[in-house]
Amino acid sequence: MYKKYLFALVVLLGLAASAVAQQTNKQFVLSNTEIIPIHSKITGRDHELVVVYPSSYKTNPDKKYPVLYYLDAYWDTPLLVSTYGNLQYDNLVPEFIMVGLSYPSSADYGNERRTDYTFTAMDEKSGKANLFLNFIQHEVAPLIETQYRGEKNNRIIAGNSLGGLFTITAAYQAPNFFAGFIALSPAVEWDKQALIKLDKAYAKKHKALNGRMFISYGSTEYPAFRDPIIQFQKQLAGRKYQGLALLNYAMEGLDHTGVKGDGYVRGLIWVWKTQKPAGPSGLERDMTAAK
Repeated sequence: MYKKYLFALVVLLGLAASAVAQQTNKQFVLSNTEIIPIHSKITGRDHELVVVYPSSYKTNPDKKYPVLYYLDAYWDTPLLVSTYGNLQYDNLVPEFIMVGLSYPSSADYGNERRTDYTFTAMDEKSGKANLFLNFIQHEVAPLIETQYRGEKNNRIIAGNSLGGLFTITAAYQAPNFFAGFIALSPAVEWDKQALIKLDKAYAKKHKALNGRMFISYGSTEYPAFRDPIIQFQKQLAGRKYQGLALLNYAMEGLDHTGVKGDGYVRGLIWVWKTQKPAGPSGLERDMTAAK
């Protein structure tokens, strides 16, 4: 009798353990997001757009929104979604759509970004950023503006490292297409400081460079990478281009990727400073309502 009882208990425990093993825990999902696959005729490759909608998007079907185009979406989407929510609560930025530029999950992100984010070639896998910029201008932006209610005259571009290099170069290569630029630890050292040379050539023929621009670096970044950024910041500030609202920023004690948190917060506040919503922060509203 005891053996039969023990056997039954073992069977029941086994079934219970099997049932637990078959249960799938819920995954954390970012709300108000959508991934849109897009094949580019310009680059000849498959891309993905990670679209993040503002909370009022569904309840305001006729409203158009500013758009933040950000690079490296496969890495930075969770950070930017959180950053956006925090800034919205503090009432520091307007509502906007975020469009993350990404690739299918099977892609080699390192190779893809080296191809798409660099305007000058150092090897066979780099130097195709002109195509990628055209892809944004002529395929991505028209899609977002015709089907997803993005504003045409209120576009921001943002990126880190090679993405920061692309962001700044786009200001020169596509004047007046973007209204703001957020470049975190831009790879100014790329191709013997090609960006510094580009600015020198541009300055000989132009006195204006329109847009609000934020350029930052971490103080503990590798000096060979960090110092060209500092040099470029000084050079650009000295130009005093008409139409350019420039904020150079240094993040003490941060290294190359750790700059993203503080950088995106300050960068987004800067590029939309003139469009800061009126009224108190969420904390002030909450504390006032609690009295």
